[in-house]
Amino acid sequence: MSNPNIRLAVVDDHILFRKGLRALISGFAGMEVLFEAGDGQELLEHLDQGIVPDVVLMDLQMPVLDGLQTVRLLRAQYPRVRVVIISMHDEPELIDSLHTEGAHGYLLKNANPEEVRGAIMAAAAPNAKLATL
Repeated sequence: MSNPNIRLAVVDDHILFRKGLRALISGFAGMEVLFEAGDGQELLEHLDQGIVPDVVLMDLQMPVLDGLQTVRLLRAQYPRVRVVIISMHDEPELIDSLHTEGAHGYLLKNANPEEVRGAIMAAAAPNAKLATL
């Protein structure tokens, strides 16, 4: 294969959503999910163990460590990891603040599969800017 796989992590406190997103991504060529996590703290534990994905798809609202707090920590501790936030909220102010904090993409939870694939590809691209779908 000429293109390396995009390695991902899926972070959401809802197990069914996480499993569904993982199943969806498994059907995309050139992408693999390394692990799932239920919140930002669990994500950071995986990263601290050396399992570092290229892109993290992460829910905004989670217990323990939410998406915004986790984006801030990732920017400081793992600046090469790209983050696509997935949420049901679509307020422009929220999306702007996520971009300011370092998120590379934003998807609504009702996005279609091609939008998900496109957001992952955009976040993984060099010099990625915030993509909102």
